[in-house]
Amino acid sequence: MDILLYIICTILFLFTIITTLKIIELKNIEYKKPEILSGKRILTVYYSNGSNTKNVAQNLHSIMGGDIKEIELTENYPKNIFKMSNLVRKQIKEGYLPKIEEIDISDYDVIFVGTPIWNFSISLPVKAFLKNNNFENKILIPFFTYSGGTCKNKILNEFKDYTNVKEVKKPLSMFENGIFMVKEQIIKWLNNEIY
Repeated sequence: MDILLYIICTILFLFTIITTLKIIELKNIEYKKPEILSGKRILTVYYSNGSNTKNVAQNLHSIMGGDIKEIELTENYPKNIFKMSNLVRKQIKEGYLPKIEEIDISDYDVIFVGTPIWNFSISLPVKAFLKNNNFENKILIPFFTYSGGTCKNKILNEFKDYTNVKEVKKPLSMFENGIFMVKEQIIKWLNNEIY
């Protein structure tokens, strides 16, 4: 029993050290605006049924500037998570996309699009936004939040499938339960992936 307790304490100690080092690494990070975004008109668009994707979108917008718009449904999903999940599964099965308020993207060069992941897929409101807009000659940069499993390549391909954009940049993915130091994680992603 003493050995097991020692092993558990050692693992917790190591986890604390690793987490602290990660926090120190993230706190010392600075944002360097990539050349590809210089002089571009930037829009951050997102759908958030809770607060996680909204939090990431607002932090991203505070770093990048430009405009920010939330995808709004003409008819909201139920607040009860079980009713909503059942409705979403039914809509996915039927290929249904909800009606959303129009967002004009014609004046923008770079569009960050944020979505929660639903059933290992882009949320239906974001799919509707992607399908309703022309992304020709735009730079599309996705970001998403998730609480279960996800497949980044599948999500990336969905962004390509629902738009006519030539290239979709590598997405930022953030685990919903335990999002901390959001701004620092966004800056690290921007510095390493958006070039």
